[in-house]
Amino acid sequence: MLQVSYSRIVLLLFVVLAVFFTELGTARLWDRDEPRNSRASHEMLARGDWIVPTFNGELRDHKPILLYWGQMLSYRALGESEFSARLPSVLCALLTVAAVAVLASRLSGRPKGLSQEGFWAASCLATCLLFVMAGRAATPDSCLIAFSTLGIAALVIGSLSPAAPYSSGRVAKTRWLPALFGYAMLGLAALAKGPVGIVLPLAVVHSWWMVCRRLQSQENSAVSGARTWLEALRTTLLEAWLAFHPLQCFRAIWGLRAIPGVLLSLLVATPWYAAVGMQTNGEFLRGFFLEHNVGRAMGSMEGHQGSILFYPLAFVVGVFPWSLWLIPIALWCRTAIANSVVQRQMVVLAVAWMAVYIVAFSAASTKLPSYITPCYAGAALLLGGYWRQFENAWSRPQLQLRHIAYALTIVVGIGVSGGILWLSRHESMPLLARAATCGAVLAAVGMLGFACERFSRTNWVPVTWLMGAAVFQTVLFGYGTKSVDLYRQDLAALTGVSHATAGEHWLAIGGMEPSWVHYLNSEIVEVTDDPAESQAWEQVSAFLKQFPTGKIVVVGESTHLQFLDWQKNTNSPDFAQLSEAPRFLRPGNLRVYQQANASETGVVAHTAPQPTTLQPATLQPAKIFQSPPAVESHRESGPGIQPLSVLRSAETVETDNPLRPRVSVQR
Repeated sequence: MLQVSYSRIVLLLFVVLAVFFTELGTARLWDRDEPRNSRASHEMLARGDWIVPTFNGELRDHKPILLYWGQMLSYRALGESEFSARLPSVLCALLTVAAVAVLASRLSGRPKGLSQEGFWAASCLATCLLFVMAGRAATPDSCLIAFSTLGIAALVIGSLSPAAPYSSGRVAKTRWLPALFGYAMLGLAALAKGPVGIVLPLAVVHSWWMVCRRLQSQENSAVSGARTWLEALRTTLLEAWLAFHPLQCFRAIWGLRAIPGVLLSLLVATPWYAAVGMQTNGEFLRGFFLEHNVGRAMGSMEGHQGSILFYPLAFVVGVFPWSLWLIPIALWCRTAIANSVVQRQMVVLAVAWMAVYIVAFSAASTKLPSYITPCYAGAALLLGGYWRQFENAWSRPQLQLRHIAYALTIVVGIGVSGGILWLSRHESMPLLARAATCGAVLAAVGMLGFACERFSRTNWVPVTWLMGAAVFQTVLFGYGTKSVDLYRQDLAALTGVSHATAGEHWLAIGGMEPSWVHYLNSEIVEVTDDPAESQAWEQVSAFLKQFPTGKIVVVGESTHLQFLDWQKNTNSPDFAQLSEAPRFLRPGNLRVYQQANASETGVVAHTAPQPTTLQPATLQPAKIFQSPPAVESHRESGPGIQPLSVLRSAETVETDNPLRPRVSVQR
């Protein structure tokens, strides 16, 4: 297994840096998760609290602490901005790419350095659609992917027999040093997203270990000799039983040092969970484990549901554009398992990796494409082996299959361009049309594939595809998101009102986006009751009584009509409309109101409504983050939870706003 050349290492670095860093901080944070996470880190840093995450002054029990720690360190080092909020995710994505490169190299038989399989596995992973999305987003997915991949890689490498040159295709009892490192990484994965950071990676490694043990004792599988499908099914079920029966499970647990390893993982993760549980009187633990883990598994939450085919289809989209070669890769896997002990070991790991995540989350009721992103590292192992064999002509699909892949790429590329152009026209975002270039790039790659076949340069196809995939992801996530961000007029309207008028307190009725909290740099009281109910407007009245200069964000057309009826049918004061703007990619407008007599304090009485046709917003991606001391002084004077950094004795902290649920934190 040859080591890659320096030129290829430079190519890999260029691809990774271009895909993940191009225009990383240009677009503002995207609703809903990015501003929630970034604002939570902002609030924690302002309080000097490294334990309890809050958003909008309320306990945030959706995710554990690892991403917040990364963002807080990034804020301290670089200041608070979109770039620094996303930087921890990018660094975790780079760590994942490096781990996959090393793992593929060791599985392919190279004891040190980077093999050709390692180069291709890392390159393909760095250009998979949803992996790039996770790596460029201020969400905990990239952290989970990185540390679960490191844990799996360490346990697999530590189990290869012999220790060098990693080419026998056999497994043995895991060596202690890589085992300890791997289980420690799984503990960090649990700090990124909870129990799935330990349970699913262990399921992957144990499945791989047991199947490899069975295969090395039965070098010639009886399945290939079966004459009928019934015989093949019977033999497959028998082999599955022999691989996974209870005694083999016990041997795998013992051989992978699972018992002391899990204790080490818990030792890494438990201290923070214990600390946050004590400081919130158990509220965080109840919300996170019962609602956001057990609850999401048992029932569909927030409308996220799907059929049994949801995750297979999400997987195909997630590894795009490499999934355009899905059928040739599947045929290659069958050949590799039959003909090569080393490739068989890599294929078994990749299949176990993908199957565990897809099957586990298919059984859960709540479904989101991001849930299976950790298995893309396993898919990259298959891609690395396939393209290495393709490039060296050791194993290539038939010419007809290659032509189908080229033609499919051209059709999909044209479809992507057409879809982006339609969206640009339908949503009145003409600048988005520039992103249609990414589809044109795909179509050009398909045409180059035909040209390579025509001039007998088939070995150029892999590099052509890699460069096309890199350009596609760079244009789509770098320049495409930047173009869309220019049309977020709701943020422009709200921040414009905030800068031009007096009053720091906000209330939203009819809906609220987390980005509003983040970019207004202020807590927003959200009326969660139906605007058609009188209780909702009672909360509005209570808010105005407490904060006469407060601003009200009325979201949607029906809510606006109800607001006018409430103002007309009650003794409420007159209001001045400060701004109006279309909602971003949602029907209806949002309007900002303030009591008319508040103009005596310097409030702008009225601002002409924005046109409903979207135009590029004049507001540039805002860098409005304040330094921690300034933020803390602001929060002390405003509504909501008080800064926890000033509480050092065992006392209960509660919100002073009667419109909020009361949040208590025990210090």
